[in-house]
Amino acid sequence: MIRGIRVSGLKIGLIIVLIAVAVLALRWLDGSISEKTGQQTSTCNLQQSECDWQQQGQSWRVSLSDITTDNDTENNYRLDIVAPGAPQPLLVVLRGESMYMGEYPVPLVRNGNNYYAEFSAPFCTTGDAMIWRVDLQKGMTPLADQPPFRLVFQAD
Repeated sequence: MIRGIRVSGLKIGLIIVLIAVAVLALRWLDGSISEKTGQQTSTCNLQQSECDWQQQGQSWRVSLSDITTDNDTENNYRLDIVAPGAPQPLLVVLRGESMYMGEYPVPLVRNGNNYYAEFSAPFCTTGDAMIWRVDLQKGMTPLADQPPFRLVFQAD
């Protein structure tokens, strides 16, 4: 009888150890997958500041300006990018951060290492302010080296 309890206790202990190892392994794998897919955990709000980072030993910068005039019926923006050594063709894609609203490519005009685009963010019919993410891509493929944060802005 005592031996049966000891075996059951051993089995319970083994099960607890296996569950702990599985949880730790899943957390480790999740971190590895996030790093490999380029998912960023922090954000840089383009309406509050320029977003700067180092990419392949070069300084990259993205900034956003509201260029809306009194005559405009929607908000217009200018996106400026300094990207030395950027892969060609460099493309910006707007994606809904607060809700999925599709993907909107924004063509860039190139001037050496500088790029810019003027655009209006797609209108969100829910009436709430929409948060958009700015993704940098080489053509239709995400950049191999992503910025260390998500580039976001809010369109009213």
